[in-house]
Amino acid sequence: MFFKKSTQREQANAHKAAVPAFIFYLLALGGHALYTYFQEDKPPVTFVILMSGLLVFFAADRLYNKRNS
Repeated sequence: MFFKKSTQREQANAHKAAVPAFIFYLLALGGHALYTYFQEDKPPVTFVILMSGLLVFFAADRLYNKRNS
């Protein structure tokens, strides 16, 4: 799987699978970050990881869209 070239269908399926995984990690890290924030009254490390990941995702998405249009 990691050493062969993916077909168009496999690439499309990987993209479809990535979306629910992204949403799950967003909700899991976001929930944990909010819980920790209200318990400890300071920004937790998971919140920083969550925001960094979102920043990277949206920056890459914007760059890819700009490059392909």
